[in-house]
Amino acid sequence: MENRKTYDRKKDLYSLLVLAGGKSSRMGRDKAKLLLGEKSFLECILDKAEMLGIRETYLSGHGWDGKGVRTVPDRYRERGPLGGMHACFSVMDTPYALVLPVDVPQISLSVLQILLDAHGRLLNKNRQGYVHPLLLSHGDWTEPLIGIYPTALSAKIAELIEKESAPVFRLLDETGYDICQVSVREWELENINTPKDYEMLLEQRKRGIKK
Repeated sequence: MENRKTYDRKKDLYSLLVLAGGKSSRMGRDKAKLLLGEKSFLECILDKAEMLGIRETYLSGHGWDGKGVRTVPDRYRERGPLGGMHACFSVMDTPYALVLPVDVPQISLSVLQILLDAHGRLLNKNRQGYVHPLLLSHGDWTEPLIGIYPTALSAKIAELIEKESAPVFRLLDETGYDICQVSVREWELENINTPKDYEMLLEQRKRGIKK
């Protein structure tokens, strides 16, 4: 029964936003459709969201013919990640979104669970709702595009990008944010941006280094 309550709470609180609106110019082909084992990068991420109890999935700037995913075009074109975040946050029914780039398919389920658990604790401490983004941090690096964001930030993002693009940290510096520090195997959070990155990922997976 407890598991059912936890499942329903996550379903009501969180949507998944997969950022896949980049042009993949360095890769030369669609990163979302690259295969890791028998599944595409996007499918790897969708599977983890489902196991976490997140059922509503939004895909930024990308056509997808699979079920259970809503593709949302940017309202402000050529505005980078914030453009995709604004468009998707604007149509989400949940108060929070787990944000992930499509090019980190190897991020582990356990790391994502740690992030959600940390956010849950913040919610429990703030009965009026938690208003800052919670970002994943490892070592000396904080990931601006791996975190949990309040979807109400769509209005603030619109102010920032209405006339020009802006870096994600401009939003974060203005709103404030917290971090969830994790101990992680560095390869889990490597962005797969180039053919060489992809070849190395497949080779290391073949050798059993990345599972």
